[in-house]
Amino acid sequence: MTRTLFALKVRLFRNGPHNERAFCLVAGLALAVLVIAAAALDGVDEGWIAVAITVWGGMWLFGPLAQPRHDPSVISREWLRGYPIRPWRLARALSWTELLGVGPLITLACLSSLVVLAAPGGPAAVAVALAAVPAQLYLLVWAGKTAAALAGRLLQSRAGMTLAAMQTAIMLALSFAGWVPVAAWLLPRLGEGDTTLVVPTLGHLPEPVIGVLAALPTGWGYGAVAAARDGAGAGAVVLPLAALLAVGAGLQAAWIVLTARALRRPPRRANPRRPAASRGGPMLPYATQQVSRTAVPAATPQVSRAAVPFASPQVSRAAVPFASPQVSRAAVPFASPQVSAVVARELATWLRDPARGVELRTAWLTPLLMAVIIAFTGWSWAVPLVGPAAAVFGAMAAINTYALDGTALWQLLTTPGALKADVRGRMAAWALLFGVPSIVLAAGLQIATGSPLGQAAIGGAVAAAATGCAMAPLLALLMPAVGTDARHRVYPGQQAGDPTGGQMTIFPVTLLAAALPGVIGGPWWVTALAAVVLAAAVLSVIPRLAVRTLRRRGTALLGAMAAGDAALLRPSPRADAKM
Repeated sequence: MTRTLFALKVRLFRNGPHNERAFCLVAGLALAVLVIAAAALDGVDEGWIAVAITVWGGMWLFGPLAQPRHDPSVISREWLRGYPIRPWRLARALSWTELLGVGPLITLACLSSLVVLAAPGGPAAVAVALAAVPAQLYLLVWAGKTAAALAGRLLQSRAGMTLAAMQTAIMLALSFAGWVPVAAWLLPRLGEGDTTLVVPTLGHLPEPVIGVLAALPTGWGYGAVAAARDGAGAGAVVLPLAALLAVGAGLQAAWIVLTARALRRPPRRANPRRPAASRGGPMLPYATQQVSRTAVPAATPQVSRAAVPFASPQVSRAAVPFASPQVSRAAVPFASPQVSAVVARELATWLRDPARGVELRTAWLTPLLMAVIIAFTGWSWAVPLVGPAAAVFGAMAAINTYALDGTALWQLLTTPGALKADVRGRMAAWALLFGVPSIVLAAGLQIATGSPLGQAAIGGAVAAAATGCAMAPLLALLMPAVGTDARHRVYPGQQAGDPTGGQMTIFPVTLLAAALPGVIGGPWWVTALAAVVLAAAVLSVIPRLAVRTLRRRGTALLGAMAAGDAALLRPSPRADAKM
């Protein structure tokens, strides 16, 4: 069975998508070569090799948490549930296939630096290094796999949704603000206009620091090699190697137990009490069957019988525009009852849908963590810039809302006058959840720090909030990432479409809008006027384009949602040639 699963995984590697895997392989091997070269150079303290191996091991432990998935394995457990094989036996055979992949390969290359370190100690030290490399790899692989399996299990609860958002927010905050402490170290007086560069030297790491790194599980292999090369006793060599194998075996057993339990458990369904009449048809999210029948005057009897998953009656009444007088009670100042109903539906959806819930929490947590990182450096004057960054993250979080709603789009297409209210309602909900908080955050951090960049930060937050508010619905229509329909999503790790393309598009757009008021400069009123003019222009033009796009592409988009294939939105060259 193990041989068959190995062959299956090799075929998946050969025939599956290669872009991300090839990039990881090339980048990982390049970094591994740098570590090996540093181990071979005489002028580099070997303590830095221990640091590199520790960081590499940390990536195994925390890397899977950056993009948590309910099923992180290449060979999905969903494929194996129906086989008449005991789950424990299947999980044990599957475990050995987890050692095959890009991650173990590049880690093996990095750990070969231990052999280079052991070479001056003679053949005995090299033999110890040759044993330490696979033992260390064994522990790192199973530490990462077990952490990923635990994260996938936690994702199936609402607490796991918050945990996943926290993990993603930590990784994003470190990615966008992790360089600030280093930059503040190199340019300590940049806030005062002094660009004098402080050149650091690597030097030698203190012995206590190296001792702590060697005592960590990621440094046990390094400790055994260093002890063998320096002629320490047998205990200093054998004990770390035995610990690597024992802890690695324990983690592998834990992974087998978790996987066997997952194989025994039947797949969860979104709404087991869904009426039989609604199966296979388009669905309304978050509404009751009674509300669905009254929500769409122009709907056919078959369509109007559609029911909605996940919904309580309170949410359902607020979820459907133009349904009943109760809906219009969710009033928004300066907005029509139709727009108010859409706003209420959007707010409820952001809080209840697992995919949107992760994006919402991530967009809120990431700027706060960035502010904490920057505040503890010498660049505290840059903290108000977190306000515009919050608007950028909010725009990226809302880039795929139409695809996340799935086949509920039929409701808008069959209700006269609903398209304009829907676009404006989505924009108003985005402003309440992300836009206004980002402006308030920039103003509050300016008051707290008294930064000279305050006016640029507040103006940038206003411009970025307006741009994100207007652009998010438009790009959600132009670049939908179709995934699991809303009625089938029960936890955030499910496939809900990959909106990376849309996020990479809206990120530079909102970032440019955030930078414009500060680039124009001048007195504070010039910055404020530039931000207001830019916001007014964006909010007056782009929503019209979004409504027009929704009216023109709505039917095709609904077809793509029903088929679960965004490729249906792209015109076929063959069909165009026939026309």
